[in-house]
Amino acid sequence: MEKGEVSLKLGSIKDKLVKIKTKQDRLEADNAKLKEKAAQLELELKEAKSKSQRLEKDYDRVKLAKTLVSSSGDKAEMKFRVNELVREIDKCIALLNR
Repeated sequence: MEKGEVSLKLGSIKDKLVKIKTKQDRLEADNAKLKEKAAQLELELKEAKSKSQRLEKDYDRVKLAKTLVSSSGDKAEMKFRVNELVREIDKCIALLNR
């Protein structure tokens, strides 16, 4: 191989390395953006789950209040709801005692 051929091949390899490095840098930047977006989406999901749980609890309270206020309310339903609340309170007490 002549010096000219070696220089050309070396130059070609250097060009390819520069392109690879550029692509790697771009991919690393894209990866960082995607990780940030994933973290943001996880936070939004956590907030949505929390809101959903609050709404379910509010719905249960409204349903219980409606049962208690209703003059024609079913006594069995009211008893069931009260027992359910007592069980939930017992669970909370058990957690606090740990």
